[in-house]
Amino acid sequence: MNMICVYRASRFSPNMEKHDAAIMNAVSDRLLLMGHHVCRIQEEKLPDMDSNLPDKVYTMGRLENTLNLLQELEMQGVEVLNSSIGVRNCERKRFTQILMDEDVPFPTSRVFTTSDSISWDLFPCWLKKGEGYATVAEDVVYIQNEQELQNNIALMKCRGIQTAIVSQHLEGDLVKCYGVKDSPFFYWYYASDGHSKFGLEKMNGKQHGYDFSESQLKAICHHAASVLGIDIYGVDCVVDKNGTIRIIDINDWPSFSCCKDQAAEMIANS
Repeated sequence: MNMICVYRASRFSPNMEKHDAAIMNAVSDRLLLMGHHVCRIQEEKLPDMDSNLPDKVYTMGRLENTLNLLQELEMQGVEVLNSSIGVRNCERKRFTQILMDEDVPFPTSRVFTTSDSISWDLFPCWLKKGEGYATVAEDVVYIQNEQELQNNIALMKCRGIQTAIVSQHLEGDLVKCYGVKDSPFFYWYYASDGHSKFGLEKMNGKQHGYDFSESQLKAICHHAASVLGIDIYGVDCVVDKNGTIRIIDINDWPSFSCCKDQAAEMIANS
């Protein structure tokens, strides 16, 4: 079978470019060992690809041109992982609204336009860029009071950001989870044990090791990925002292840096 493996543009891999490339390398290596023909391509070069239809596409791409091209392939019957719709749903303003609408455990949040005034009284909180994905540290800001909130909304507006999200800060252990749909693969670890893009995990403080249900964690993460329409995913959750689990972030196709080989095997066989 003819497979295409699409690598993510570097702008979407802040401080994680090598890790993101490594998981796609691992997947494509396994596809080759399985006897498939594999074309590896950076998403910026995808428009220059020949017009022959592949049998399947494995993609980490996020550029609008990439998603448009993948959508065209899907309409012609090509299987694409993750789907263009799923990746679009992982834009922060979209997944925030979808998860809240689907009653997925999620912090109290509000999507708003930066040109409007907002009333908010849950501090500390997080202010996050709503459009696209976090590519610089200023896209996700820890806020301690009303003045900081208004100042940072103004800064986002000056940067041309039209939509933002304000979310309640959750106290508890920050847990990072990885999964692949329709497979037995599910892996979690405490964020303090892994690599950080921007160092924001420190705001959750010392890890306590609160008790929680691993089966419930898996079910919550799978459900969130399912309603968003993604098969290969990463989810950040906070577990509080009562064992309550809530999602705070979701990622279409993360780097799987701490479990790359296991994940690549499942993805290549998906």
